[in-house]
Amino acid sequence: MSIPRVKFPIVLDKPRTLKLSFNAFVLVEQVTGRSMLSGELELSSLTALRAIMWAGLVHEDPALTLDVVGDLLEDYGIAKAIVDLGAAIGAAMPDLMVEESTPVSDPQGPPNGGMSGQSADTISD
Repeated sequence: MSIPRVKFPIVLDKPRTLKLSFNAFVLVEQVTGRSMLSGELELSSLTALRAIMWAGLVHEDPALTLDVVGDLLEDYGIAKAIVDLGAAIGAAMPDLMVEESTPVSDPQGPPNGGMSGQSADTISD
C-alpha cells in the first residue's frame, strides 16, 4: 500500500490546506496510540477526528494545537468534518478503503448519503 500526499483545501477559521501523508498518519498514531492501518481509528471517535484534522493541518502551522483544532471543528461542524475527512482519507489510503468497502463495483458510491465521491482537489468548506 502506498500513501500519496493528498492535499485538501478546507475553510475553517481561514482557508487552510489539509495535507494527509505518511507523516501525518504517523502523527495521528502517536497522538492516539491507535493504528491507522488496522482500522482501530474510526471517524465516529471525536478524539480520532480531532487528531486527524490536526495532523493534516500542522504542516502549515507547527504551533497549531489539538485544542485549537477542536475549537475549529466546533465551528466547522462535526458531520461536515466526518464527510470531508472520510473523503480525504479515502484519497490518501485508497488501498485500505477498497479493502473495507462493499461493494467496490458500485459507481454511485454508498447508499443513504454516503461519501459524495468528490476528488481530493475539489472538496472545500
